[in-house]
Amino acid sequence: MLCYRECQKILENAQESAVRVKLLDYHLVRDLSAIGYLGDYYALTLRYCHEEEEIIREIELFVKAMPQQSAELSKESIFQKESWLYDTLIKKLQALSNVKWSPNCVYSRKDLMVLENIKLKGFTSAGSAELNEVFVKPLIKSIAAFHSASLVYEHQTKTNIGHTYGDNLLEITVDSEIAWFTTGLSAVLAVVRSLAKYQGNREQSFIGDKLMGIMETIYEQAAPSKKYRNVLCHRDIWAGNIFFPPENSGPALLIDFQTCRYAPPASDLNFCLYMNLSSSKRKQMEKQGIDLYHTYLLQNLSDLGLEELVISKSELLESYEEFRLFGVVYRAVAATVVKVPTDFITNDFKYVDRSKVILSYMKTNPEFATYMEECCVDVMEMALARANM
Repeated sequence: MLCYRECQKILENAQESAVRVKLLDYHLVRDLSAIGYLGDYYALTLRYCHEEEEIIREIELFVKAMPQQSAELSKESIFQKESWLYDTLIKKLQALSNVKWSPNCVYSRKDLMVLENIKLKGFTSAGSAELNEVFVKPLIKSIAAFHSASLVYEHQTKTNIGHTYGDNLLEITVDSEIAWFTTGLSAVLAVVRSLAKYQGNREQSFIGDKLMGIMETIYEQAAPSKKYRNVLCHRDIWAGNIFFPPENSGPALLIDFQTCRYAPPASDLNFCLYMNLSSSKRKQMEKQGIDLYHTYLLQNLSDLGLEELVISKSELLESYEEFRLFGVVYRAVAATVVKVPTDFITNDFKYVDRSKVILSYMKTNPEFATYMEECCVDVMEMALARANM
């Protein structure tokens, strides 16, 4: 998978000093503790010494490689999108930020990426737990730094990320042609229709005639906005893609950038708050989260003397309300995949129709039923509000 010459290059890239180093040997082993949809994972250990001394040193890095066994051809292009992003835009944007928000990528090919092993530095995944106020703050700090770096990059290079790199930032999750999402919408519709509180003729008529059409307007929100300013957005900031430093000692790190799109910052902010908080907790923390984001965004730009680039608070609030639909609908669709047992998730389940499976699982798992109902009530309430606008 990796040859000696590549590992020597990786070693040189990983060094934080200009001291010349010599690779002695390397060892690559499968990391079964790392679980993900779009990659096989390995630990790469490099043994080396500085050329002017004989002390043997060692460094361990994290390797994300193209899945070796997959029936889904789309995974290859999705993987290559992330590899390209690490090698180009992410590296450039991170260099423009005083806040570290992504792991260092020290080497990439179309079929693999070699990154610093952040777990060895004490970073831990947020896992599947709901985030609390202590964790939301460092997460929003990182998101704001990521977005501000995008604004600075465009200012300094006089380029528009969407125009220049649009072909490399294609939509891979939310589209009328993407089967996992469309079948997810059908499952959400079936759950809403089944809920006891919506069994009246008026509600059932609305569900049958209008709900799907309103949910499908999310496709428009997946594209770059013509109304609001856009930045490079992560677009998948859920707990599994967030790593926090030990003892909350700094900003969070974001991983898995394959869903990146050029979109208004509110797209990421909505996604972050909806995917990582319960409805009640989000309502408590939403205003604070938005205020905090704008404060950090301004601070990052002010540190570089570029505060004039900041997105106004009024635009942020207006776009957040408009993009609220994105967070609501995506949370419900994602629940039909990420909240069920992994052995459920066959290609038939993802790409054909999972409505019956979801409804059946709700009957046997009260915790899932409660979560799914919360998501779907949010969808219905949002749809009713949008229909009355």
